[in-house]
Amino acid sequence: MRLDNQGRAILRMLIYPIQFSANPVEAIDHVFDYRVLPGLTDTPQHYLDAIDDGLESKEQLSLLIPQNHSESVIRNYLSAVGQRLR
Repeated sequence: MRLDNQGRAILRMLIYPIQFSANPVEAIDHVFDYRVLPGLTDTPQHYLDAIDDGLESKEQLSLLIPQNHSESVIRNYLSAVGQRLR
């Protein structure tokens, strides 16, 4: 499965605020307070679909934006965001 451009854009928006965070999962409250909820211009299902598509893809999600987290850290973070949205 490949991500489409909209899915990549959503994932970039979710990854951007944690790029300098020592522990991205611990930063989820900040992401929701300052990035996701105020900017939620789409339904939560679109965010969930992008997260699910990204996690199912073989794409390196850690390369979507310049940052130093490993692929597993980014995938764990996105999985936690998805759980929070559900």
